[in-house]
Amino acid sequence: MHGSERRALASAIIGNIVEWYDFALYTAATPLVFGPLFFSQARDSLFVQTEPLMVFAAGFVVRPLGGLFFGALGDRRGHREALRWTLLLIGIATALIGVLPTHARIGMMAPLLLLALRLVQGFAAGGEWAGAVLIIGEGETGPQETPARPAKTGRGVAFALSQSGVAAGMVLGTAALLLARGLPGDGFLTYGWRVAFLAAVPFVALGVWLRGTPSNRPAARTPSRPPAIMVLRRCCLPLACGMALRLAENGGVYLMTVFALFYGHARHIPDAWLLMGSMAGMAADGLAMPCFGWLADRIGAARVYLGGAVALAVLAEPFFMLLDHATLWSVVLAFTGGMALCHAPMIAVEPALLARLFPPDLRYSGVAMAHELGAVLAGGISPLVAAALYHRTGTASGTALYMAALAAASAVALWSPLRRPGYRSGA
Repeated sequence: MHGSERRALASAIIGNIVEWYDFALYTAATPLVFGPLFFSQARDSLFVQTEPLMVFAAGFVVRPLGGLFFGALGDRRGHREALRWTLLLIGIATALIGVLPTHARIGMMAPLLLLALRLVQGFAAGGEWAGAVLIIGEGETGPQETPARPAKTGRGVAFALSQSGVAAGMVLGTAALLLARGLPGDGFLTYGWRVAFLAAVPFVALGVWLRGTPSNRPAARTPSRPPAIMVLRRCCLPLACGMALRLAENGGVYLMTVFALFYGHARHIPDAWLLMGSMAGMAADGLAMPCFGWLADRIGAARVYLGGAVALAVLAEPFFMLLDHATLWSVVLAFTGGMALCHAPMIAVEPALLARLFPPDLRYSGVAMAHELGAVLAGGISPLVAAALYHRTGTASGTALYMAALAAASAVALWSPLRRPGYRSGA
């Protein structure tokens, strides 16, 4: 790996750490802070459970718009400029969340302001992931892998390391909230969670500065029409395949994090145990990703992804059974096993699979659209679906079947044109 590639990798990792620290804070705070502080509790139990999840899901609804905007910006003016703005916007929104007044002080304005800032977070996140991975993988134009001939790009570990930055940021964000949770008395709900949000500000500034350092040129041929229109015209089927690949990975991880926290809370598992389990799971996730990236360089990214999807389908029911056992060690085992064996293999190779679907002049827009439209169908909706299933049945069996269905849909996408020998999108 050359010096410029190392700088690009470091920029992607550090930027992802900062970005997803902020995102993890919001994810963990949704059931523990925002539900009791920002929404009225004098309603039906279903509304009490789902209203914070609706605000959480709203961030996913606007992510495709962010993907379109920042994808066009990145394809026309370079990835570096787009990435600086994504990080700056999510940092500002996170800091403002840390100073928001609660429902007890301003009534319905509290959830409305929270929703507005969540929309800003989601819009910025819509352009973050694609740009961060593409500053590593730009120029990836080798032959398409097939079941018999996996692609030997040597970039599997680099792609996976960039996703380890995501896991590290989520670990730090969850750890910050866990430390605040240990404050005596009402310290956590009074001011502790706010400190965790405001602590991101200096790191956001550092991340913006670092992302201004690596050089990255725009695509060789700038599209004459809006990149999103060109993606729909030239790469419609690859876009659909990319969205389907997101279902198991993105839907699975939010069911094992966001919904699992709600589920554990409803089953009277201590919040500290749930946060510790979630943090351990994210740490195991980040440590496992480079291993699966190394494996992808040898047997092919598609095979590694398929292994993760199968594991998600098989281990969904045991995941919730371990949570139901309601001991600290069973909770930690559920999160670490689920994240390391199911999510890590899929997210480690997903950047490579998505990047190969789109031609260089549309790659930022194409990857961002596939990533974020898939996130709406998967991560944004799946916790709501799971909460509705749990409210109806009182068990997690329906959610386990739902996770298996997401895994099956993504497995089908692996037999799409991206598996054909010599396939090249836009050709």
